[in-house]
Amino acid sequence: MNSFTLSVLTGTLLFLVCAAAPLRSAAEPPPANIDCVDPFIGTTGGGNVYPGATLPFGFIQVSPDTGRGSEAAGYKFGKNISAFSQQHISGMGGPILGQISIFPLTGPLAKPSEITSTGKSAEAASPGYYTVTLAPWDVKVELSCTHHVAFHRHTFPESAESRVLVDVGHCLYGNESNWSSAKPIGGEVNVDPAKREVSGFMVYTGGRTTGKPWKVYFVARFDTAFSSSGTWTDGGALVEGSTKNVGNEIGAYLNFRTTKGQVVQSKVGVSWRGVEQARGRFAAELPGWDFAAVKLAARRTWEDALNKVNVEGGTPDQRRMFYTALYRTHVTPNNWTGEAPERYGNKTYYENLLCLWDTFRTVNPLLTLIQPEVQTGIVNSLINFHEVDGWTGDSHSAHQYEHVQNGSSADIIIADAFVKNLPGVDWAKAYQAVRKNAFVDENPKARARPIKGRFRLDAYRQNHYLPTDVTVSTDLAQPRNNQAVSRTLEYVYNDFCVLALAKKYGTPEDVADLQGRLLWYANLWDKDPGGFMRGKKADGSWHTPFDPLKSETGPQYYEGHAWTWSWYVPHDNQGLINLLGGDAQFVDKLTIACDKYYEAYNEPCMLETFLFIHAGRPDKTQFFA
Repeated sequence: MNSFTLSVLTGTLLFLVCAAAPLRSAAEPPPANIDCVDPFIGTTGGGNVYPGATLPFGFIQVSPDTGRGSEAAGYKFGKNISAFSQQHISGMGGPILGQISIFPLTGPLAKPSEITSTGKSAEAASPGYYTVTLAPWDVKVELSCTHHVAFHRHTFPESAESRVLVDVGHCLYGNESNWSSAKPIGGEVNVDPAKREVSGFMVYTGGRTTGKPWKVYFVARFDTAFSSSGTWTDGGALVEGSTKNVGNEIGAYLNFRTTKGQVVQSKVGVSWRGVEQARGRFAAELPGWDFAAVKLAARRTWEDALNKVNVEGGTPDQRRMFYTALYRTHVTPNNWTGEAPERYGNKTYYENLLCLWDTFRTVNPLLTLIQPEVQTGIVNSLINFHEVDGWTGDSHSAHQYEHVQNGSSADIIIADAFVKNLPGVDWAKAYQAVRKNAFVDENPKARARPIKGRFRLDAYRQNHYLPTDVTVSTDLAQPRNNQAVSRTLEYVYNDFCVLALAKKYGTPEDVADLQGRLLWYANLWDKDPGGFMRGKKADGSWHTPFDPLKSETGPQYYEGHAWTWSWYVPHDNQGLINLLGGDAQFVDKLTIACDKYYEAYNEPCMLETFLFIHAGRPDKTQFFA
């Protein structure tokens, strides 16, 4: 097992505990790493994370939902709970998944759209476990899981009207006009009282995907017989005794007569391939009903993951932030091997890859150190995406490409694994995957918002930069948000990464072509307004007007401005220093950038503070990082 002990911490994740703090006394040992994790950090504001139960890189993320609105991960801390669904994505910029809700209550029977909790108490969470007591029903909910199965434990009060609603149409969505909105478009629910099972499927569309439908199957098995049951559909009534229904907003209700403190448990197998595969997960992973054992096993799994990095010193709050951040690096992406589309067979398949542009600077390099087998799986998934569906892509969810931010960031992740010699990768296939990103256009006429490949690669290769006035396609008269400066800088670095593999697996012509691109970044350097990377038109003239502080996602830049992007030449830092006139001038200007315009949360800024090292001023890196 790879294990690290850190006392001086730097980097995007590790800076959280670098501040000096008194050590605990020898008589007061620090809490276990796992006990420093607070899954509620990030559940307010725009953190887009969930507090529920999952395993490291697990298939299941069973967690509460607080409405079907704009919460990307389904949950906001200050809101009332309306569902407990089986799969979520941590850190996604918009809502997706959140399918199949298991919701307990007491009292009058109603459909999920007609009820919500009025409050909550005793809410708590730790890695692999979540609990809350729902008002007004006084029902205690506990959640845990195995890799493919969610485990629900409900403790009811005394009631002749205790119920569980199985909402098959539930999912997370924004609103009807939002491109990222998901919605159910047709499914089936079946109730088998003799087997104490509810099963079925739902087809969804949308949810930050390309619009292709996605289909999810499930089986929910209970440990307690139903006193009665029924189904509902769309705008229809609740149908007592019904064992099957079809439609969009469909589900089943299960009634129980409970004594005070009676426990009703259910385990929910989920599959994207079929009902029988979902049901088969019970025998493979959760044959019994021992909730405490499953909770303990989940804790042990998380302990193994979190104990790979041990820190010394720091305050309790710093340790809490650090280990919560480390925990979050282990909840996405997710190992869906065996749950990929049938055309993949049992090829390695990590799903819910956030835009790799968001992670290639941070999580992925960390995983090469502390979870190399997982990073190998991610790399092999990208290779398999190329081999089966044609492209590595940049983000991937719901069995489909999502969208590309700037360059082809898979090139960076694969090259990083290559130079670190991660085992278990067919590097010849890896080269073919990244080579396509560097040499083949993904049909520039197809769409304004690319979902694979590089946007207008043809114009980049023809001009030796991406012009600000190039059209999205020859069919369109108006240029769109080309982000020409940001994309040019990223394409050049992407080419540098592809070159690393080409030197061993490519042709001499490939090597020469890629080598010739490495200085193209300088074509956008304008020394006259103080030295900035600036957009150019196809005729070689500068893009006007120019304001180095105009932040945009537009013709020149993506999520930033000239002060943000003029530092991004990671493969040739000395070349950038030379453009600015030498070490002293470079340090002076970078100091201004870090002092006034640095945004720690913004991806293009994340490497800035480390650039001082290349100009002989590591003390400045210490100061700003």
